[in-house]
Amino acid sequence: MHRSFPILGLVLLIVCAGCLGGLGLGGSSDDTSTTTPASTEPTQTATSTPSTMTPKATTTTTTTTQIASTTTATTTTAPTTSPNSTTARTTMPTQTTARVETPSGSQRFEARVTKIVDPTTIKIERNGKTQTIDLIGVRVPKSGLYHTRALQTTKAQLEYSTVTLVTDPRVGSSSDGHPQMYVYTGEWLYNTQLLRSGYARVADGEFSKRAEFERKQQEAKQGGYGLWKNTTTTV
Repeated sequence: MHRSFPILGLVLLIVCAGCLGGLGLGGSSDDTSTTTPASTEPTQTATSTPSTMTPKATTTTTTTTQIASTTTATTTTAPTTSPNSTTARTTMPTQTTARVETPSGSQRFEARVTKIVDPTTIKIERNGKTQTIDLIGVRVPKSGLYHTRALQTTKAQLEYSTVTLVTDPRVGSSSDGHPQMYVYTGEWLYNTQLLRSGYARVADGEFSKRAEFERKQQEAKQGGYGLWKNTTTTV
């Protein structure tokens, strides 16, 4: 009977140890399982990966925009390399459907200048016919520097141009038998150009625009142009 007590006590110790283990008093293994969820590392990795992808997408978009803007600039500047069309239009003859003040009872028509005979005499072609016309109201030296300059000016302004010619009822034909007329390029009266440049004087005799011609001559005198640099010059 005395030998059964140690055996019974050993059994009781084993049972108590099992109970203590079931109650969770040996918590070292449970703590390890609680702290183990290292799922935060995958989460951080997943978060950092999209953040690096976003700048790449932004860089690609910026590059595309720059290329597009470069292409647009090239397309816009391309037309500026063709100024020849403007030059060609500039050298075309002056056209006219001029709004000009004509003397009462005058006639007007358009014609093409085919030849410059002298500073104040031109040949025109109208309806298939050629006619010689003298400019009304101007008198140019028959030779010398200002004759040459006046001739050059008339050629530059009138030769091969389409002009408007206007008659003056107060003016007949010249001593050469040529009709005398006002010659317009557009709305600009060419006759007075020779006066303003100082290459001509106002002619004698009466004509409807004499007052206007004398004003242009006075401007040349005040400026000391052409003939008016030397008042002893005769025309």
